Amino acid sequence: MAGSPDFLWLLDNEELLQLMLFACPDGVVVADRGGKVMLYTGSSESIFGFAPIEVLRREASGLFASNEEWEEFSAGLGRDGSVKNMEMQALHKDGEPFWVAVSASILRDRYGDMIGTVLYVRDHSTMRQIQNTLHDRNRQLHDLVEELDFLARHDQLTGLLNRGSAMDAAQKPLVACGLTGRPFSVAVFDIDHFKKVNDAYGHLAGDEVLHSLAGVMRQAARSGDIIGRFGGEEFVLFLPGATLEQAVAVAERVRVLVKESRIPIGDGVFTNVTVSAGVADIPGSADALREAIRVADSRLYMAKRAGRDRVAWSDAGAGEDRERDAA
Repeated sequence: MAGSPDFLWLLDNEELLQLMLFACPDGVVVADRGGKVMLYTGSSESIFGFAPIEVLRREASGLFASNEEWEEFSAGLGRDGSVKNMEMQALHKDGEPFWVAVSASILRDRYGDMIGTVLYVRDHSTMRQIQNTLHDRNRQLHDLVEELDFLARHDQLTGLLNRGSAMDAAQKPLVACGLTGRPFSVAVFDIDHFKKVNDAYGHLAGDEVLHSLAGVMRQAARSGDIIGRFGGEEFVLFLPGATLEQAVAVAERVRVLVKESRIPIGDGVFTNVTVSAGVADIPGSADALREAIRVADSRLYMAKRAGRDRVAWSDAGAGEDRERDAA
């Protein structure tokens, strides 16, 4: 090691430059003003696979796979005088494209005239593979997070929002209705004699009934309405901007569609069910969301006591509601 400095002093500038070029970990390509390769050294041969004799006096652009990328590279070089770490697709001798990072500068003589271009090329194929792998893993992680978030907010059987998520989803439109003076209504539904379905046909049949009711509610709901499963056989429908009468009309549509549905429960067997519902509005029936749900739930059980398969919307009694239904 002590003799190394003395050895370096023995080298002239040209020899030292050659040693530096050969030791360079990047490919070094020098092109003349016409774009033809005049120097091909450093790690160029191991990067591109071409021997120097196969490249010299040929177009430097031929080392790259995309004419569009080469034009973009040339435009940047001409505009700024240099390019730093531009990712491009190079072309290996075997015809396979691969990713490289290219830095370049315009070479000028002592008078400032352009005499050529020097390119420093670094193989980025491994880096790109790592980036692609990370991108794929991040996308998979993103998809998994979205899936977990969906499962956390939705009922697995029906795909509807669960109780907590439905309540959360209702808050923003409820505030908006309050600020603009528009009404906000709530309808609570319960399947009549649901236990009899489970007892007669089994819990899988009961699941089909629940799934069918969810589909009917989606069909009957208006755009912007919020549907949730509150647990068991009870469902809720939040109707932003709906008056009590409009909410009753939607609830009636649900009731009729459910009654008319033939629900498959296996082996060619179908069943029919009915639902009862209670409806309340804000600010007519209550001042807050939880209170409106409580009122709608109370009216639901009034409809149950009055004979089921009906919608109750006032505290006067479900019997009066039934007369209105008939009318």
